[in-house]
Amino acid sequence: MMAETYTIQDIAGMTGLNERTIRSYLADGLLKGEKTDGAWRFTAEQFGDFLRQDMIRASVQAKANGVVYDFLMTDRRKESAACLILDQPSAEDQEPGLREALSEQVNRLALRWAYRYRDGMARSILSGPPAALGELLARMKN
Repeated sequence: MMAETYTIQDIAGMTGLNERTIRSYLADGLLKGEKTDGAWRFTAEQFGDFLRQDMIRASVQAKANGVVYDFLMTDRRKESAACLILDQPSAEDQEPGLREALSEQVNRLALRWAYRYRDGMARSILSGPPAALGELLARMKN
């Protein structure tokens, strides 16, 4: 079975960073990957190495805080919205699988997402329609 890989879009979604920033980090050598059929692909290990860098961690944390800040600062909405901070204890060797499962669900549900893993804790900050967040939580229970 082929190992799970991520695209630039996946990494942007998981970190909250925009695709242009991800491409800059790639050009600067801060993110390693393989270009296959004209598209960049990154393994879970490469993504983990990327996230362990202090500068990247700080940037991702700022974006995660921005998800919450943007949510709180929006005074008027056209639709119902919710913001969720989800902490999940996870051993380091289990974290890539957890991240992959969350990424798949978040992308499918089109949620705004920031993610970090540190010291045995995976933290996801998510915002979007309440029904989509409820569906995500229901799927995670199983």
